[in-house]
Amino acid sequence: MSVPPSGIDVFEPPLHGSVLAEVEITGDDEVRAFVPSPECLAEVTDDARFTGGKLVRASRSEVLAGPADCGIRPGSS
Repeated sequence: MSVPPSGIDVFEPPLHGSVLAEVEITGDDEVRAFVPSPECLAEVTDDARFTGGKLVRASRSEVLAGPADCGIRPGSS
């Protein structure tokens, strides 16, 4: 799914309930100008647990641990 400027991944079981938005930013000006949607709960750009290769092998509890490490609980905002 695409909601410009984001590409949105909505996961099926076992990662159901997980949604990942990916934004392509090409320069410093775009980084400074980008404002994430209020629905975004965590920035995971530099978190290796959220790469495609890791997600394809991850369990639901492993994926939920990422935001939990940031103090975010499923269903909270």
